[in-house]
Amino acid sequence: MSLTFLAVGAHIDDNEDGIGGIIIKAVKAGHRVATVVATGDYSSWGNTIGREEQCKKDQLALARRFGYEKRFLNHRYHQVEANVAFKKEIAEIYAELQPDITFVHCTGDHWPDHVACGIATKDAVLFSHGLSSTMGIRRCPRIFAYNVTPEQTIRFEPDFFVDITAEMPAYMELIQGTDGILSNRPPEQTVIKELKDLRTGQTLRVSGHGWRRLTMCAGWGHFADGQYAIGLQTLWGPRDGRPLWD
Repeated sequence: MSLTFLAVGAHIDDNEDGIGGIIIKAVKAGHRVATVVATGDYSSWGNTIGREEQCKKDQLALARRFGYEKRFLNHRYHQVEANVAFKKEIAEIYAELQPDITFVHCTGDHWPDHVACGIATKDAVLFSHGLSSTMGIRRCPRIFAYNVTPEQTIRFEPDFFVDITAEMPAYMELIQGTDGILSNRPPEQTVIKELKDLRTGQTLRVSGHGWRRLTMCAGWGHFADGQYAIGLQTLWGPRDGRPLWD
């Protein structure tokens, strides 16, 4: 059975960095994945001023290449608020897509945009019957929180782990692509390390953000009986360890 996944991130790279391996794994399994960037007003961030539309075009092209969908809201950097207006925006997207699983930011985070997105998205997909124009819609069956980087997250306690060992080279490539958009450089110029994983035989070419995610995924791999995994925190739905899909 094909499922629909929704991931909401505050910034240009949050979805890709935080759950990119799961996005790739889900697409490979034939599921629909839609991602949302809240701070789509790229005129409000130094790294993207002057190339706002090109950044969006490049992100859309990257998403198409990896088989997932990308949408942009129009909030400004570090000005996202978990208010009713923002919740309604997400609730309308939820009502349209009716995802089976939603991924949201962990709210134990130093970055205010992450916190606001985490609060607003969870509220929107649980209570869209009061926040959207679709009164009779069901709550999202499963909601998971993800983190992005160790220096941003204050407190993150994952209780669910998704093995992404097979997806790891593509995951690192996806983060390279995003880092290239961030830095306005070709993706290959963002690579800082090339590693040969002697256990899996994989060659991993990693950027700066990729290296941080790789080290976290290596630690989480133990809990998924694999080499690499992404850790998630269950916010809503079953806590019996059932997989994201069969």
